[in-house]
Amino acid sequence: MERSLLHSLHLFLRSPSRFFEEHDPATTLPLAIGIVVTFSLALVLSVYFVASVLGGTIEGTVTVDNPNRPPEWVCDGHTSGMHDASNCDEPETIERDGSELFADAVTDYVGYAAILPFLMWVIGGLVLFAAGRLANGSPSLGGTFALAGWAAVPEFARLVAGLLAITVALSDVTITQFEQAPDVIEVALASVEPVLVLATVATTIWQWALLTGGVQQDADLSRAAAGVAVGVPLVIVLLLSLA
Repeated sequence: MERSLLHSLHLFLRSPSRFFEEHDPATTLPLAIGIVVTFSLALVLSVYFVASVLGGTIEGTVTVDNPNRPPEWVCDGHTSGMHDASNCDEPETIERDGSELFADAVTDYVGYAAILPFLMWVIGGLVLFAAGRLANGSPSLGGTFALAGWAAVPEFARLVAGLLAITVALSDVTITQFEQAPDVIEVALASVEPVLVLATVATTIWQWALLTGGVQQDADLSRAAAGVAVGVPLVIVLLLSLA
């Protein structure tokens, strides 16, 4: 069993076309769905990680509106006795730790991070199916959706590279003025932008090799036809991501 798994892993990494020749793409759909689910969880965890890293760059407090105090019109419209009941005696503003405030703002994207992999999986499956048809192939829906799920594997590598780059870029950054945080962070991340671009290009190349081998088997196409069918949408996505 272990030897078989190692053999499959070796084939997947070295020759995706042979891997999908031995493992029909459609039959790997449950595993591919598991990959998408795992990537979704990893992306959610990465948001919390980034929030922690960004929060660590902020020092000092920030004055914000007190969420426990009712709107001014509510307090102005009541007697002083009713003010106590409606928390109108609370201060209008409070001091909050800047790092916590920034971390809270970042974690607002957790929902998007959880949904994005599934959205891209559905779009990717449909695009691969259409591309296979346009190339005069005979792709299966199950096979193309499985391949779209497998395409998330290279994204794990890009995610790790991105998190490492962000951590290194912000390791020596200290922000004392909360309002300047976006500009300071943008300047700091500019130093690792070439690394992020390289990771994106490398991920796309890996996805092209993986999907070409898969579409070749699933849609019964030549390697050249499968490479073009997969390459066109991948290049479009790459250009959009680098724009």
